[in-house]
Amino acid sequence: MYSGSKSYFFKGNRYIRVTRSDTGPGTVDPGYPAPISNWGWPSGFGENGIDAALNSGSKTYFFKGDQYIRVTRSETGPGTVDPGYPAPISDWGWDREFVVVHFKSLLKIDPAVQDFIVEQFGAMRDLFTRSRIDVRRGTTEDLSGDSDLESLLVLDVGECKLGRPTEEHEDLFAHRDGAADDDLVIYIVQQLEGGDGNLVGCATHPDGRPGAAVVVTSARWLLAHEVGHVLSLRHVPRTPATNSDFLMWPDTGWTNVPPNVSAAETAKMLDSALTRPDPF
Repeated sequence: MYSGSKSYFFKGNRYIRVTRSDTGPGTVDPGYPAPISNWGWPSGFGENGIDAALNSGSKTYFFKGDQYIRVTRSETGPGTVDPGYPAPISDWGWDREFVVVHFKSLLKIDPAVQDFIVEQFGAMRDLFTRSRIDVRRGTTEDLSGDSDLESLLVLDVGECKLGRPTEEHEDLFAHRDGAADDDLVIYIVQQLEGGDGNLVGCATHPDGRPGAAVVVTSARWLLAHEVGHVLSLRHVPRTPATNSDFLMWPDTGWTNVPPNVSAAETAKMLDSALTRPDPF
């Protein structure tokens, strides 16, 4: 731990304090090594050692197992443990979940399609990070050479209602090579036919084959919107008009971008069977 001109090194139940400059090993101060109990932490916390320490202004944080303490201190001396500590390390919001997304394109993956994939994935990843969901990129497969899939370039999605896949959904979503059962597969097609008109995305999928179909568009958060559906989100109402600030607005005319994801929506996505705890 670096603290002003002092550096502290911890090992087991002892520590040393070193006076040093920007470079070089510095000089161990007189009286060290010393017992870690000198810091006067709450009974039982870190008595046999700590896992990490972080100095931040007048506050120093010490971590052990699934707990931490916050200490108000100056450059030297143990300082005073702030009220309410030890506290669970989960307070830091490091508990995250992840989902894996694969891409399979019925269009030839030329530079335009590649750019679409990169931009859509990046926008989704950045947005979902705020909801403690780590979106991970899976495989990318060009299916444009498969003559058996040519009839699905214009994909019939019926009413585009979750739980009501069409026969064409069944045919297309059967192609999941490289994807685990709980991974999402995004299919890029030329056109979507059905729904309420000019569809650019549809998250309807057969049971056990999670994913969505999209067309190449400039709507930057289209993929995030459709993945939101797959993770159990529904459209927000069209009234009030301020709902257009939210990701799940019924069309791509978002305002005040990047769009918002509410706390309730975050909780719903984290509760989805398709988001998995991050082993971090």
